[in-house]
Amino acid sequence: MTTLPTEATADGGDGLLDALGGCTVLGCRLRVVRTDGWSWGPDPSELARGAVALLPRVLRTHLADALHRTGLPIAAAGVAPQSGPVPQDVEVTVPVRIRAHTSLGELSAAATRAQALGDTSASPGPGAAVPLHRGHAGRVPPDGPAHLRAAGSPTDAEPSAAAHDTVESEVVRSSGLPMAAPPFDRDRVLVGLLHEASACGVLDTVLARLGAETLRLLLSALDAAGRRTTSAPGPPPTAPPTPAPGATEDALGTVAPSAPPDPDALTTALLAALRSLPSAGRDTPRTVTPTGPEPAPGADGTPHARTAPVPGRSREEHHFGPASGTITNTDRALPFLLLPPLHDRGYLQGLTAVLTGGGARDADGAAFAACLAHKVLPPPVHGWLRAPGDAHAVAVFAGATTTAQGTPDTSPPDLERRLGPLLPLLDARLGLQAAQGHTATSPLLLHALAADRLLLLDLDGLYPVWEAALPAELLRPWELAGRPLVLLPARSVASGATGLTHALDALGIGFVTDLPPARGERLSRVPGPRRCWTNTGARLPSRSAPDDTLVGAARRLTYEASRAARFVEALVELRPAVRAGRAPAVERSTTLAVGVALADLAWTLWSQREATDPVDALDRFADLGARVLFHDSTVEIRLPLGARHADLYRHRLLADVPDVPWFGGRTVVFTGG
Repeated sequence: MTTLPTEATADGGDGLLDALGGCTVLGCRLRVVRTDGWSWGPDPSELARGAVALLPRVLRTHLADALHRTGLPIAAAGVAPQSGPVPQDVEVTVPVRIRAHTSLGELSAAATRAQALGDTSASPGPGAAVPLHRGHAGRVPPDGPAHLRAAGSPTDAEPSAAAHDTVESEVVRSSGLPMAAPPFDRDRVLVGLLHEASACGVLDTVLARLGAETLRLLLSALDAAGRRTTSAPGPPPTAPPTPAPGATEDALGTVAPSAPPDPDALTTALLAALRSLPSAGRDTPRTVTPTGPEPAPGADGTPHARTAPVPGRSREEHHFGPASGTITNTDRALPFLLLPPLHDRGYLQGLTAVLTGGGARDADGAAFAACLAHKVLPPPVHGWLRAPGDAHAVAVFAGATTTAQGTPDTSPPDLERRLGPLLPLLDARLGLQAAQGHTATSPLLLHALAADRLLLLDLDGLYPVWEAALPAELLRPWELAGRPLVLLPARSVASGATGLTHALDALGIGFVTDLPPARGERLSRVPGPRRCWTNTGARLPSRSAPDDTLVGAARRLTYEASRAARFVEALVELRPAVRAGRAPAVERSTTLAVGVALADLAWTLWSQREATDPVDALDRFADLGARVLFHDSTVEIRLPLGARHADLYRHRLLADVPDVPWFGGRTVVFTGG
């Protein structure tokens, strides 16, 4: 039973229900049906809230017309007379079906208006589901009202886009909300990445990989962000701690940061890292090696800087990428499916800050996008030769001018030199989110690809947690994951990675391995028929007996080793982002980003019925094609209708992705047809 309010509501009710003494509805069912297109915008739940907010107006209009025809003193416009008897009780015993036509813009505006006025009828209840996936940082809400786009041409029942904007602007103006999102601030995003790394205890590890010019850039960003914070009214913004989705707050088993770090502490850490560099590295001036033709110089002879796009630009400033109206087909739509998970984690926003802060060229964003695409396309022949269809898929996803092999006009060494120093900040964001989303009672697995490349994997979904060059760099991510037991299979340890068990034992990391103990190592035999060993004094976060935990880990060792080997073979060995040894930082960052995005896809779609890993998503979406349409401000990805499209849509994995950096800040929109 629902009693509609008699006072003014979010839709501007005029008092008909008040004149009737209220209206009680028994068993109301509200259904929203699209009549055109397939996209519901970035937040479909907002449309349901807007429909609930518009319900009193729809009901008032229907009641006014129905009661006027019965002879009651109700005006056809729905306004109760100032005088005259009005029946106190009117009972309708038959089902009442009301059909009303509205638009996406009106639904979004009604939801925004109801939220601004505190209308509880349009707000989700305390038990409402939050669309978060395991390991996600959560979709970052837009700064300001969301503008929902109707796919396809507007119908007669829907007003034009200009009418939608007018309705929404009036709602925002009357509610006091900001009219537009603030411009992209590179310095604030870079400082936010530093805050996350510092709050989670890996700032020293990240700074150790940075060069002198990158450290100076971060110092400049920290100073610029501080000046803007002190000059802006209101309290200074703080960087919230990274949440741990997928688990309740009291069952995380992680070390949560208590407060954002002091900017003075960040400055001290940056200066200390700069002083620790050799004198030759500190005195090296910051230079950027150009690639390709230089832009035309200005009036004073100074060449104009060519930087990556900044989100929030107007559509006239989309200088590069395919022209509006370009339509092409691609046999590989999987690279585009990586964008929603990466956007949810804030990776694309951080990448934009890295592109604009690292002296990148316009083509560098497209080159990095091509590296992401290389990770999910079929393996190249001889390690570098790609089929023409795959080269075309890389070009479409990167939105760039390509060579014969589909590689954008930026060499891997140039990309490594300009972006490589700042990419560890993005790696820290993704890796620490995966660590904080880990269940403490579930083991981790350590795979040593080489002596200086240690990959830590979460067995639940096979999320890549962290990639380190030294065993000591694994300590803090292991602590954030809840100090779980670590599986170290013999087949996952490269021949050159000697002394790994001794290093882990010295750090206090408990492990189970089938590697025989070396001379001088104090390892205990795990009970059971399998020849496995563990280091003594390991802290096991389990309520069961320690022997049961160790025996269970030993039983899983062989199976989990095969899963990890399958992951490494598919995403590292067979699908390099660049040729071996030419850009190690780019290779490491793209492996982590693609591994997390594919793990999100697999976990969201199939975790309820099977154990998932990123290779499942890689195999099952490998042959999914799409039709790509480039518009002024959007890039439309039209997927073929079928079971896979329905599954992706049902699990909200086809949300709009705004401000994609290598598309000139355009929004990627998924439709079907």
